[in-house]
Formats: sequence, C-alpha cells, structure tokens
Amino acid sequence: MSAPIIEACALSYHADGRRLIDDVSLAVNAGEVVAIVGPNGAGKSTLLNLLAGDLRPTTGQVLLGGVPLDRMRINDQALRRAVLRQRISVTLPFTAIEVVLMGRAPHLRGRAEGPADMAIAQDALAQTEMLPFARQLFPTLSGGEQTRASLARVLAQQAPLLLLDEPTAALDLRHQHAALRLARATAQTGGAAIIVLHDLNLAAAYANRVGILHQGRLIAIGAPWDVLRSELLSDVYGVAVTVYPHPHTGTPLLLTFPDYPSSRT
Repeated sequence: MSAPIIEACALSYHADGRRLIDDVSLAVNAGEVVAIVGPNGAGKSTLLNLLAGDLRPTTGQVLLGGVPLDRMRINDQALRRAVLRQRISVTLPFTAIEVVLMGRAPHLRGRAEGPADMAIAQDALAQTEMLPFARQLFPTLSGGEQTRASLARVLAQQAPLLLLDEPTAALDLRHQHAALRLARATAQTGGAAIIVLHDLNLAAAYANRVGILHQGRLIAIGAPWDVLRSELLSDVYGVAVTVYPHPHTGTPLLLTFPDYPSSRT
C-alpha cells in the first residue's frame, strides 16, 4: 500500500508562550479532498503552514510522500505540493501571466520559461477564467481576481497536492464553486487537496472528509455527515446550527441562528 500523499504526525506548534497547534495527526491519501474548518483563531492557517513547511513544528513531523519534510530540498517540496496562502501580497508591477509563471519555477531549475511553460500558464488562467486579464498588472486586479490569478499560479505548478488557505474568501458564489471544482479535479486525477474553509456548506459539498479544528486540536475528522453534527457545531461556534439533507445532493446543509445561548465566555 502506498504512503499517504501527506501525513501530519503528532504535530504541535508553540509561539509566544501559546500552543497554537496541539498534537494534531492527519493522513491524506491520493484522491481525497479534506476540508479543515473551525472558528477564528482555531489554528487552521497555522496547521496549513506547518503542512506546507513554512513553519517548523515544535514537536512531531510532516511526511510528504512518506519522506520527512525537513529532509527535503525546497525545490523538491515545491514539485510535490503547491500552496495558496490566505494573504496575497504582490505589490510589484507584475502582470497576471507573470505571477502565474512563478508557479513554473520548480520545474525550470534556472532556465528561462519556454513555450510549454507559457502554454501551461495560459491554460491555468483559462481554468480560473482569468485569461482575459493575463496582461493586466496584478496589483490593479480586484481582490477576487487576484485570488483567481493566484489559484492559476498554484495550478501551473502542477503539484499533486494542493494546500489552499481560504481560497473562496474573496470570490463570488459562482467562482467559489469553480475554485473548489478545480481542487476536486486535482484529487480525481490522482492528487489531493487540503482546504481551509469557513463556509461549512462548501466543505460539506466538496470534501470527502471534514476536520474540525478547535483551540489548536483536531477534535473531529471524518465524512461530512459524521462530523457536521448540530450539537458539536453549535458548541464549537457558539451559534445554533441545524443540519438538514440537501434536497438535491443529500450532503449536509447547515443553517445557523444567532440566538444560541453559548455557555462559553
């Protein structure tokens, strides 16, 4: 049996005297989309940064294709996983196509981009409906357009694992679904995706498994119907949550009510 595409082994991360991630273990196999959800400050972005190798865990380790992440060269990591970060900071006057071509860097190994790289970048822009903006300066794009161009960069990297931090936050309804369909397509062609999401309905619709992170701990992970339960979600989020079957897909459909009497202070 092949190793998981990525595995977190008893990860903990401490900073400023706080335990931001607390003994998290998670294995993701090829073909899976895993959504990580939880309230603000739960540690979702920190966990994704640990999985990406941007942070070094205080204890535990990350295995990428069975190999400890800290034993892999940066370029080798980039060939295996592509990261969309929550905050996109491109202030220099790069065009959208130039930003997308940055995703080809792990494959270039010092050479200049060629026609094949340009074709891959243009295809990635087309998949995110950004090809008409290819020559527009990235800082002049709207927030949603910047997100879509950055997602195109991730796709152009052609890594089997996508690590996406709130990829739908700046997108309108149609493009939210389009972005998650692209992540699911990566999984369906033998890759995998780990996606931090705030929208639990999107997590239920697109993820094979959902993990709930709360106060740095992974308190539940499993199929959407096993994890997205009214009592658990109401307690974690401090707001009344009712879960129904979606009338068309049968996936969990969540409704929230603001007058839930949270017991936490």
